[in-house]
Amino acid sequence: IAYCHDELGLATVCGLSNISFGLPQRSYVNAAFLTMAMAKGLTMAIANPSQDLLMHTAFASDLLLHKPASDTAYIEHMAAFTDDQAAPAKAAKEPGDPVYQAVLKGNREKIGVIVDQALAEGRQPKEIIETSLIPAINQVGKYFEDQTYFLPQLIASAEAMEKGIARLTPLLSADAKDQKATVILATVEGDIHDIGKNLVALMLRNYGYRVLDLGKDVSAEKIVAAAAKEGAAIIGLSALMTTTMMRMKDVVDCVREKGCSSKVIIGGAVTTQSFADEIGADGYSGDAASAVTLVDHLLENQ
Repeated sequence: IAYCHDELGLATVCGLSNISFGLPQRSYVNAAFLTMAMAKGLTMAIANPSQDLLMHTAFASDLLLHKPASDTAYIEHMAAFTDDQAAPAKAAKEPGDPVYQAVLKGNREKIGVIVDQALAEGRQPKEIIETSLIPAINQVGKYFEDQTYFLPQLIASAEAMEKGIARLTPLLSADAKDQKATVILATVEGDIHDIGKNLVALMLRNYGYRVLDLGKDVSAEKIVAAAAKEGAAIIGLSALMTTTMMRMKDVVDCVREKGCSSKVIIGGAVTTQSFADEIGADGYSGDAASAVTLVDHLLENQ
């Protein structure tokens, strides 16, 4: 399989059952072999699709091999094997609007074409954003909060919305392009993790905020200087390690010392609301969806 895939560039097909002939509990051998063969480049397997173990293994292997759309495919496949039947019921009640559905389902590949079709049907850019894109991502956020949706689905939907917004932004009138407040984001000094921060940036941009992402391992002085220069209303800090979370307090202290008017919010695996209170931060968010709600709340109550 590896030779055909790597050297010859050929597609490969094989049957699974012969590998386990004569052995007890053959399904486990077949599933293990399928995983190994897929890792070597197997294109298609001849197998019994009614064997749950085999199908679960195939979807999980696609996920680990990072095949296109395998993350959401795995989640959707496994949904049929959970006790939670709420997701299908909720999905059935959603609007049939194709733009809304594209964001809800994280259709990153076709969102541009779907938005173009909506424009061709006479829909206005601002109306598409307000009645399709934003309600859809709001619903995704609710599903994520109640654990109907999982992180790959949240990311896919956020990226689909970002592409939809990018398609519509040049078509908006000057009045409609007014941007919301500026938000500075950074992973604190000594910390090099930024996946969560990047998702927060994506979500905030989708909601119209001007986001300046300073990246990873950023000092308190640099963060506060950027906030002052850009007139940022919010500074968002991320940290994943207990050894770096105290650098968040450095930023809060620096904000106070410099007389910076920005509010400071924090997030990351090791942070909590009680830690935010302890260091004097203005808010804490556990995920990207609630970060948008937090920023909205802080600015509304200024």
